[in-house]
Amino acid sequence: MDQKKSQSLVSLASSRPLKSAPKSAFSRSNIALTIIFTAIVILLVNHWWLAVRLSVSDAQQGHVHSSLTSFLRDYSGFLADTSHRSDDPFILSPFCSRCFRSKYDNKRACVEVINEKQQQVNISAHEAAKQVSDEAQNCKICDPNYCLDLYFNGTQKESIFDGKRSRFYDNYQTKFWRFDRSRPKFTSPTTLTLPSIPKENRIPPHRFKNISSYFIEKYESSPLGYDHGIDFLIEYNPGLAVIPPKIKKKLPNEAVYLLSLRVTPANNCFPHDEYKKLPKAVWEAVLLGMKNHLGLALLDDQYRILPGYDVVIQLDTQIGLKRTMKEYDSPTFMDYRLFVLNGDLYLHANVDTVAVSKLDLRAKGFGDGDGDGNNESRSIPPVRKHGNENFDRPYKLRNLYGGDLLEVTLQRQFITIWSGGHGGKNFALFSVPNVTHPVSPDSVYVEINITPEHHVQQVLPDEYDQLTLQQVFELMWKKGTKKKRHANIDKIGQRSMKVVGNMTKSDESPEASFHTTDQYWFPGKTPFKVNSHGGACCVSFSLDDINMGGTQHNHHEPLLVGIAHTKVPWQPWYSKDHIPQERKDMLPHTHYVSFFYAFDPRPPFQLRARSGYFCLGHTPLSRDGQLPPTEGGIFNQHSILTRDRPLKQHNVTYECPQIEYISAFVEKADDKSSAVIHTVPNNCTRFIVGF
Repeated sequence: MDQKKSQSLVSLASSRPLKSAPKSAFSRSNIALTIIFTAIVILLVNHWWLAVRLSVSDAQQGHVHSSLTSFLRDYSGFLADTSHRSDDPFILSPFCSRCFRSKYDNKRACVEVINEKQQQVNISAHEAAKQVSDEAQNCKICDPNYCLDLYFNGTQKESIFDGKRSRFYDNYQTKFWRFDRSRPKFTSPTTLTLPSIPKENRIPPHRFKNISSYFIEKYESSPLGYDHGIDFLIEYNPGLAVIPPKIKKKLPNEAVYLLSLRVTPANNCFPHDEYKKLPKAVWEAVLLGMKNHLGLALLDDQYRILPGYDVVIQLDTQIGLKRTMKEYDSPTFMDYRLFVLNGDLYLHANVDTVAVSKLDLRAKGFGDGDGDGNNESRSIPPVRKHGNENFDRPYKLRNLYGGDLLEVTLQRQFITIWSGGHGGKNFALFSVPNVTHPVSPDSVYVEINITPEHHVQQVLPDEYDQLTLQQVFELMWKKGTKKKRHANIDKIGQRSMKVVGNMTKSDESPEASFHTTDQYWFPGKTPFKVNSHGGACCVSFSLDDINMGGTQHNHHEPLLVGIAHTKVPWQPWYSKDHIPQERKDMLPHTHYVSFFYAFDPRPPFQLRARSGYFCLGHTPLSRDGQLPPTEGGIFNQHSILTRDRPLKQHNVTYECPQIEYISAFVEKADDKSSAVIHTVPNNCTRFIVGF
């Protein structure tokens, strides 16, 4: 790569993650932040120069791209033939990526017609592409000459390739990366296991091979059925936050992070066929049971759990919100996550939509005798169907497992976010400086949707409007509904988080910075859902950091960065017997991938860049229960199980779990040049990685 382009990449991508865009973040510069640059840029642009020279990714006709989008577009190229093996890191094609998404007519993709023409008249791929591009305007982008001219804008192409125009056209191709080869490089992988969960509540490893029999035995020995839940527990779906100073002073000095976990029998640890063997009642008890606890743990700066400071809390029962299977098909709370906003610690949980409360923590004995932090007198007013409880006073929670060294207080009852409608989940909360009142607290926002359009709503997280029950029912079902129910959770639904102004909506997201094999294997189709879920947000790239290290200061605003996930959705044809199993196996449903995205830190929070798809891979294996030297944390016996249910597509097995999403992405507490990711393989285990 020539020096000028190398400097340009460094200039744009050298960035440091910050907690939630604090006021000083947008002016701070630290040369050590080239570490985080390396991590993110490896994901977004390491494909630029992996082989010999550049190849091209298409650009929209007549559209002048910003320098940021140009940077993120994939130049990845290779002087090689297009034959490939299933374990190659990428597939090569002479056609621009948009050619694979373009349609010749209502039934056929442009690439399919090009391949047909090649076979019929025995001509080169370039010749066939030229003919097809002349026949259909939608396929014009498939002509390599047109695509390259359009992208490189004439003279730029000549300067890069010294005027060797024909060699440029003939030899440079587009890469379509495997999901497990496009992932960022990470350091310090750390598995986590809650020591507080009793051994008798763990699945014995020797039963992994015959797990369906184990599930049946546990169901038959459980006198309370699936409302109570089968008597074993698995922890996953983590949230992670740097402990804010006002709470940290009440905890051991070593405490740096707070970890949250969903603790439940529900899991996807084992191959799909094992669950299919189960009787219906057992299947429901395993996957739909009402037992879903909150796990919390204090971590040190190496992500190790502080001994004695991890707990499991039966939250729904304590505050009067537990559901029963007779009335509902899901537990009250799922997928707990943590956010720090204006110095306070917030707990997020998926319910009918998303509900948020505020937490306080202290170590046992802190402040006893002087009134500082002593909350022994706090009691829990449970939700009742009738009565006027004081929902806005603190509730001290009892620990189901884990002793009493860590005391947890719910500062107030939950408030519901209705901005995403009924069924909303995994909203990210973030804050940015108040532009109009710089000395005021940061403005708080909820990220409702990421792609294709970025939807964001400003909120007041500690204030709510009181709705009527009828208004709650109309939000859940439809306006004017006659449907009703008698559920304690609806009292939480009546507490609707206050919003400020209207929800913002950005333009559609830019093209991905690199291309992946799904585009190549399924031309004219979009196997993964376009509407992506939030996974983890946000860290900040300051203006100084973005432009650090290069001569082209070509971006003029800070950026916020998050990580989203999407999946191949289930569709009715998967259940049709006349559809060959071979077709279903080519595109299995409910297989997940992730991607980075970057957006402006102000309304309308325009998406400026996004990566292609990737997966982080399996948790590291151990030998005789011992972790490899590069691995930290506590060995989790479920780690090996993620390999039994891998990501598959087009008869290719990837080195990734079938279900994987990143649920936390935060700045590393003691190193402003690094970030931390927390991921969930197969709803079975979890591990932390650093950048």
